[in-house]
Amino acid sequence: MNAARRGLILTGAIALVILPLITGIVLVARRHTASQTSFAALLAKTPLSGILTGDLCLIIAGIFGTLLCLRLRRNTSVDADAVTASNWLTDLLPGVLSLSALVLAGRATGQAGDMAQFSHNALSVASGLSLLLAFIVLFQERALAIRVHSSTPEARGLMALLRSVVLSLALAGFLTGCAAGGMILPMWLWKIPCWLLICAACELLVRCVIRWFLPTGQAPSAIGNLLFDAPHLLHPAHLALLLKTQFGVDFERSWALKFVRQAFWPVTIAMILLVWSFSGVVKIDQNQRGVYEFLGAPRAVLSPGLHLIVPRPFGYVRLTEFGTIRSTVIADTSDITKIVADTSTAEGEAPDSANRLWENASDAASYLVARSNDGQAGFEALTINLRILYRVRLSDQGAMDALYNVSSPNELVRSLARHDLVTFFASETLDGVMATRRDKMAEIISMNLQKDLDRNHSGIEVVALLIDSVQPPPAAAKSWRAVQAAEIKARMSIAEEYTRAAGTTALARRDAYTAQSSSLAEAATIRNAARADTARMTGDDKAWQAGGHAFVFEYYLAALKTSLRDAAVTVVDSHISRSLLDLRETQSGQLPPDDRTAPK
Repeated sequence: MNAARRGLILTGAIALVILPLITGIVLVARRHTASQTSFAALLAKTPLSGILTGDLCLIIAGIFGTLLCLRLRRNTSVDADAVTASNWLTDLLPGVLSLSALVLAGRATGQAGDMAQFSHNALSVASGLSLLLAFIVLFQERALAIRVHSSTPEARGLMALLRSVVLSLALAGFLTGCAAGGMILPMWLWKIPCWLLICAACELLVRCVIRWFLPTGQAPSAIGNLLFDAPHLLHPAHLALLLKTQFGVDFERSWALKFVRQAFWPVTIAMILLVWSFSGVVKIDQNQRGVYEFLGAPRAVLSPGLHLIVPRPFGYVRLTEFGTIRSTVIADTSDITKIVADTSTAEGEAPDSANRLWENASDAASYLVARSNDGQAGFEALTINLRILYRVRLSDQGAMDALYNVSSPNELVRSLARHDLVTFFASETLDGVMATRRDKMAEIISMNLQKDLDRNHSGIEVVALLIDSVQPPPAAAKSWRAVQAAEIKARMSIAEEYTRAAGTTALARRDAYTAQSSSLAEAATIRNAARADTARMTGDDKAWQAGGHAFVFEYYLAALKTSLRDAAVTVVDSHISRSLLDLRETQSGQLPPDDRTAPK
């Protein structure tokens, strides 16, 4: 008994050490995402951390709860049923730990991390840790079964609880080991150990709560697991007998239950077949394509939408990208793909990522370029900031090539781009590289990179190759800077002269257009006046020929009338009876007419 107690204490101590260690790794990994390792990311993004910590909580609750009960049983001489409920600590400790395990397992069921994104070493370590814990717990359970008397209810319950923990840890280790071996199983399989853990934690919590309300003699043991200790208690016949003896409800005479019992297996088989047939319904998103495999051989490329195929495992669809453009940076460091959050504000200082002028940034790569100075050959280190945009080809063959021939498209593009950059700079000189336009350089490198990708049947298409800057060697940076400044000034001067010349040309065109328009308008006016005079003269000539002297006299009178229209005229006529002229200024300049009808 002492050896078994020492083994329990050792197992509990191991669990107490591993539990805060795993919890700390998960918390640090979730807080500092930029510096986490692959193993920490595996624990933080997959259900494995919830399964491990939940199982460790159950181990600690079962072991230390059992040790407390055994200590009370050794130090007291009262009945065993009374000893089981005599100490509140034996109920509180398993209750709190089982509640923690229930919360952790519940959160683990909602996590669905992709196992393919983690490294082989991280998956191997996680699988080994799970299987090692399962072996330690299994060894302790077997030792407890041999050395402890089977009539002890706490020991029997602890052995059942340890069996459930062993099964959960073994399933987690098996799934992680399959992922480490390259066989990625469906994520719903991870819910099996999670639900085993949830069932064990719920039962342990219910046991602790029941012990607070039932009498001392009827209270069950705080530690146990019906699924592995007494599975016959969960049988429908036993449950029906319990309902009959405790509540007087007899289900044996119910025709509905008899029908359910007869139709259970046919309906179950039909439901299983129906569910299995639903595995042949595949939904493909808009940004994906699917390669349909029948018995492991590719048959067709499926477009986005809903498709019906042969159910698994005979038919399977492997998803690949459809039109998604990815970006990769060619740099010397290996952590350039990690994005650092920009916390700068509009009024604050610029972030460090914006300070990239004439310095080696984290996304820059250095290459050796030949130089010739005074007839002496040598090499200089030249830094380039280069970004590649690529995607999987839109053709069906491109999708199959990218799926079956390339395991890591990003690494393939970066490795081939580095090779092409080395080849390009090895065939050029420093002066030639600095004199070449960046768009021309990008076109040459992009063409060579695409040829290499097509030669390897990668199914990848280079969309664009962007060269942000080509930085000269540090020794020549000042000179190249002065050269670029002079070039910029020259371009500015040329642009200013072009602007001035364009302004002068525009003014000259405006003046010429104005003069031309005025001349055309004046000529049109003179031409129209001449046409009017011609038409008038032609009309007068025709009238003179028709009317003779009458037209001349009429023309004379019309001209005289026009001339005398605004003049003051005094008419003197010998037929006027009065010969006295009134020279006063009057309206007509003559006397008023003689009114012979007026009275004398």
